[in-house]
Amino acid sequence: MELSTYYYTAYGLTIGSEIALPQLKEIQPTAVDLVIKRGRIPQSPPLEPTKVYRSGLNAQFAQTSLGKLWLDWSPLMSFLAVNGNELILETDQTDEELLSLFTLSEAIGLILFQKGYFLLHGSAIQLTNKGVVFLGLPGAGKSTTVAAFAQKGVPVLSDDMVCIRLKEGQTPTLIPAFSQIKIWENTVNGLKLNKTDLTPVREGLTKFSWHESVTFAQEEVPLAQIFVLERPNESESTLKQISKSQLPIELLNHFPLPDSLLTGSSLKDYFEKSILIANTTPLYKMSRPADFARLHEFVDYLKSTF
Repeated sequence: MELSTYYYTAYGLTIGSEIALPQLKEIQPTAVDLVIKRGRIPQSPPLEPTKVYRSGLNAQFAQTSLGKLWLDWSPLMSFLAVNGNELILETDQTDEELLSLFTLSEAIGLILFQKGYFLLHGSAIQLTNKGVVFLGLPGAGKSTTVAAFAQKGVPVLSDDMVCIRLKEGQTPTLIPAFSQIKIWENTVNGLKLNKTDLTPVREGLTKFSWHESVTFAQEEVPLAQIFVLERPNESESTLKQISKSQLPIELLNHFPLPDSLLTGSSLKDYFEKSILIANTTPLYKMSRPADFARLHEFVDYLKSTF
């Protein structure tokens, strides 16, 4: 294994990296599960556009049957994920924050996918040693909801990408990502968070990273509930459970990586894992609280049910 400059842990992995990833927990040099390094990336098969956007750029994607996945963010940078244990970054960029932003997004998601984890575009918290996941379309309020729980001292498991470990006959478990919640300024103001605890991020002039004072869960926990957040309903607060038969399709709508990854045996595997989740975990669709007062009421209500 090649020598790395930095050593971290995230998503249950030990990571050796040539680039700084300050959001991650640093550890002593050790044998690693994943190497992140700079290098020249071989020419990819024809790239296709994806649903994935980061800092206003649309990612292009390609894959081969040889365990290689390309994610291209031209003109900024490109990634190649190899066999679930190597992530190669090609770029002329030197901005540490920018490199970290892209590496710890869908790029590391490719590695997690190759390792066989079940991934969702969402955020997660830990309540009395059980995991609760919030899904929703962009802007649905996933990070805002998790931030409201964090404000009450509830440990955070992940923000933006949820990683689930599944084994036949066992309850699915949530794997902690890293200590960070990214929130817009209206959330900062609505929750009355102290901006001195936050760091501006590159994804928007009014977006902030909250990580220093966030209580972060360190261990895997059983997955207990999943909520899909929808538009606020001013007339009533709706909470509707989704049937087991519909859950796989609902989860498919929240796959965080390029859709073309889910073809053939990969799609079959995704549905089989969805069924395992459906057999153990209730999924609800709910109206997102219409204002921050109602959001705090929901936080108190959910805390009281665990």
